Amino acid sequence: RVLAAVWAQERDIASATTLAELLAECGLPAERLAASATPEVQAQYEQNTQQAIAAGVFGSPSYVIEGEIFPGQDRLDFVARRLAQVG
Repeated sequence: RVLAAVWAQERDIASATTLAELLAECGLPAERLAASATPEVQAQYEQNTQQAIAAGVFGSPSYVIEGEIFPGQDRLDFVARRLAQVG
C-alpha cells in the first residue's frame, strides 16, 4: 500500500497523516504508527538497512532474490519468474 501510495497515487508517505490514512485503509489500528517508533522496530529497520547496503541495493523498491537485485516496480515480472525458479 505504501509503494502504491507514493508511486501510483503521489501521496506524501513522509506525512504521519498519510501513514495513518494508509493504516485505516488496510484495516489496521492507528497505534501501529506509534509502534513503528519503538526501539525494537527501529533496530529491525537498521538491520534491514544494513542488509540492503551489503546486498548492493541502490533504490526503492528493490527486490533481492538469491543475491540478484531487481530494482523498481517495473521489474515485478522478472521477480515473479525468478521466484518460480527458486520455489
